[in-house]
Amino acid sequence: MAMVRVKNPEFDLHLMYGKCRNYSCGITLALMIAAAIAFPSFEAKARAIKPKQQIISLENIPETQQIKRPPPPPRPAVPIETESADVPDDVTIESTDLPFDEAVFDLPPPPPPGNNEAASEEEEILEFFMVEDKPEMIKSVSPVYPEIARKAGLEGTVYLSFVVDRNGRVRDVVVLKGQEIFRQAAMDAVAQFIFKPAKQNDKTVSVKMNIPIKFTLGGG
Repeated sequence: MAMVRVKNPEFDLHLMYGKCRNYSCGITLALMIAAAIAFPSFEAKARAIKPKQQIISLENIPETQQIKRPPPPPRPAVPIETESADVPDDVTIESTDLPFDEAVFDLPPPPPPGNNEAASEEEEILEFFMVEDKPEMIKSVSPVYPEIARKAGLEGTVYLSFVVDRNGRVRDVVVLKGQEIFRQAAMDAVAQFIFKPAKQNDKTVSVKMNIPIKFTLGGG
């Protein structure tokens, strides 16, 4: 047999929600009316905030005194030879006699005047384009045509490099390129050339030059 349980209305919370709501609203309304009667007007006053002032104080700092450097030490006295008797012995220089007559000098004799200067100047060899007054040929010698080359019908050109010294003479002849059969004949001919020396700053100088020597059957 099923039993039906019925809630007691006094303890049914769901039924009490309406009453609680009404009581709460009434109490709240009463409190608001009482507050309105007690405080009919309400004014909120703004509080002025005063800015904080920064106080800057100046202090007089006493001027510092510069430390005076001590004077430099006195310079040492240079001993001076003197004949005065008032001067102590520790500040005089004792006279010394050197035996110059007994000295033996085994030195080579000095070179003749002007030789060193000429040798130093000859060592400086300038390039052809560097000098103001170029060397001018005074005497040229035709090379001897090698007989073997003539019989073989050979022709060619030998390029030589040499130095014209301060006296206009040729030295240090070097072959740059050319057929071997013509080289010695070309060198022998150029070695006999004579030039008017080159000048730089009104002084004769040695100059390096290059020259081609042609060997042709037509010219012999």
